Amino acid sequence: MRKPTVEAMISYTTGELERGWAVGLSAALDEAGATLGPLIAALILFLRGDYRTAYALLTISVVLAIMALIAARLTFPVPERSEQGRTATAKTLGLPYWLYMGAGALLAAGLLSYELGAYHLERTRTVPSEWIPVLLAFSTGSGVAANLILGRLYDWSEKVALTVGIALSACFAPVLLRGGIAMAVIAMPLWGIGYAVQDTLLKSIIAGLLPEGRRGLGFGMFYSAYGGGWLLGSVATGLLYDRSTLRLPRSSQPHSLHPFRSFSWLEGRRVGRRRQTGRNSPMRDSASAQLRDRC
Repeated sequence: MRKPTVEAMISYTTGELERGWAVGLSAALDEAGATLGPLIAALILFLRGDYRTAYALLTISVVLAIMALIAARLTFPVPERSEQGRTATAKTLGLPYWLYMGAGALLAAGLLSYELGAYHLERTRTVPSEWIPVLLAFSTGSGVAANLILGRLYDWSEKVALTVGIALSACFAPVLLRGGIAMAVIAMPLWGIGYAVQDTLLKSIIAGLLPEGRRGLGFGMFYSAYGGGWLLGSVATGLLYDRSTLRLPRSSQPHSLHPFRSFSWLEGRRVGRRRQTGRNSPMRDSASAQLRDRC
């Protein structure tokens, strides 16, 4: 419920910072907190073996988060009124927004949830149960680096960032389900990369497609579609897991790669429009003539 509001506020900081880096830095800080939580829980379980104490200790982070929110409210009461707020170029929620939203839903459906992966590791006794939070911390810790790297890569080349991120995240399910403890350790960074694709790349793209004054609505609808895809994908993978774990990679990989096809098509349309605009532009013809005269 908090995601659309938070992402709408963060999108107003992309005027001063580059969009990929601003969103990636925010996601990296979020993942850093998600890394410390499982580590603290694992330490409490190792020392006392008590889940209640572990969860009670996490209330400290809740108090700190509320304090940070109050400080932000006092410092920037209305984010859209800041100078950085005038960064939207779209006038309406156009076709690219709806296509990216559908691609995000497909990505969510194809990414195997960590909960099912953790259940598989415990059921097959691949790792001891007390080490599962440590693996989660490792995956989220990898997500911290992935968010920063993909954010910078997005600012350099959107298509390269999407290609690398989606291709690596599609390998998570087959690596996790078909190997032992070594393959499980290798799979954790792949899951972190998959989450970084959603947390950095998709939000960076969506932020550039939303009109001023409708960012909250735009992010809300995007997360509704993304959550719906995640729900359907999780139900489907759960049912498939009960039948055969060998079917999961075959079902999750195609859905994970569908977004890449959509992203590639959108990028092709965007480049084509730029070339068409440049080809028909009088300013471009004038500049070409001046260049020939100078030569």
